Amino acid sequence: MKTSVAAIDCGTTSVKSAIVGLRGEIKGLAGKPSPCIQHADGRIEADPQGMLKACLDSLRVALRRSRVAPRDVAALAVANQRATVLCVDRDGKTLGNAISWQDMRGAPQIETLRQRLPDAAYYNITGLPNNPVFTLGKLMWVMAEDPARYRKTARFLLVQDYLLRQLGCAGFTCDISNASLTGMLDVERLAWSPAILQATGIPLDRLSDLVPSGTRVGALSRFAAHRTGLLEGTPLVTGGGDQQCAGVGAGAVAPGIIEITLGTAAVPLCYAATVARDPKRRITCCAHAVPGKWNLEGLQNSAGACLGWVAKVTNGARRFHKDFLTRVGNVAPGAGGIVFYPYLAGDSAPHWEPDAKGLFLGLSLHHGRHELVRAVMEGVSMQTRAVLDVFASLDVPVREIRLTGGCTEIEAWNQIQADVFGKPVSTLETPQATLLGAAILAATGLGEYDSVAAATKQMVRIRRTYEPADDRVAAYEAVYRKHCAIRDEVAAARVFALTAGRD
Repeated sequence: MKTSVAAIDCGTTSVKSAIVGLRGEIKGLAGKPSPCIQHADGRIEADPQGMLKACLDSLRVALRRSRVAPRDVAALAVANQRATVLCVDRDGKTLGNAISWQDMRGAPQIETLRQRLPDAAYYNITGLPNNPVFTLGKLMWVMAEDPARYRKTARFLLVQDYLLRQLGCAGFTCDISNASLTGMLDVERLAWSPAILQATGIPLDRLSDLVPSGTRVGALSRFAAHRTGLLEGTPLVTGGGDQQCAGVGAGAVAPGIIEITLGTAAVPLCYAATVARDPKRRITCCAHAVPGKWNLEGLQNSAGACLGWVAKVTNGARRFHKDFLTRVGNVAPGAGGIVFYPYLAGDSAPHWEPDAKGLFLGLSLHHGRHELVRAVMEGVSMQTRAVLDVFASLDVPVREIRLTGGCTEIEAWNQIQADVFGKPVSTLETPQATLLGAAILAATGLGEYDSVAAATKQMVRIRRTYEPADDRVAAYEAVYRKHCAIRDEVAAARVFALTAGRD
């Protein structure tokens, strides 16, 4: 009798793998770095071979740590960073590096598309604003600026498509939740959009075949079995985009539960039974990893990435010690008057300004590292609050807020969010919600549960709830108003356009 499933979460800067019991317990967990390549001109790429190696190695370690016999692992599912794209030839061999979702090189091509397909029409088709953060602009850039690579490209793959192929899938498959962040999917029909492909000249046969999340698509190859320790022939199942999987792993599969991922990026997400579009195009409507359902999201390009950056520039390290973070938690709301805008990789929801740059305002000689770090946590939380306000304007019910991702280990930040949002927030027994969501899809895809909702009831559990305090909520209301007012003034003055070198 099978007791477990395997899951991979191939993220932006690291890969995590887990062996997960059918009741949601993490039996073995391992991670490997898979860093982005940051170019001086702003391009951001990833090494496909390094990404694959990190997946294989981390899964092997996770299996060893779990002490689960390979024969007891029912299936393997993959979750992944979304919108990142790879060019491959007919044999699936990569042509150069992957272009990261954070890479904004396609901005000029998006402007060209805007002349052919107005923003309102584009949003109505895709549920996305027309923005270079999504895959489409990157494909258009390859077509326009790297024609030699384009001529050799047989398929444009997302990260999951590539990994499944390398793990043993015979064809090229893409789950629908991932496809909905490419900017080429008709979000209502859940199929590639003929109108967008025609407007851009992208051939349909260069895109992967679409399948729902939680679909069995192949079996583990002898090569991958040797590298991971799993059995050859172990079923391969489509997981989903990392954020949709996080939503599943947090139980955001019914109305009223808001999941907020705090990883490299931050993404508030809620379930939607039908397509729900924002008339002002501030947030995205995507396909959920729950087959046949949708979710609303507010992508923030930098969250944990901002904290990692400030740790590096102020402390010369990748992260802060626990005692230091405790002192950050003791700084009063408002960070001594410092206001931070977390646009270190541009600004997505709800403003969608790819030229935006990070800002510290209100600095003085008496400020130190604790205030700077507190300001970073507050700035990210303020942008999340702005997305939650959009949800509220669309009458999205908010019954619970659940936090996921690596940053939930920082208790001070969890409390800041409860106070900024003015609502209780909860962490989960399994903070690796993306891995858990992929595991739920693997278990459901193999028939261990009748539905994703039934699986979440058994596999998702609350760990701790942080209650907002009235005095801090009141203080943050004033900080939030100031934060929004300053941002409006900065946007009106076209500061971001000037820093990008545009008149």
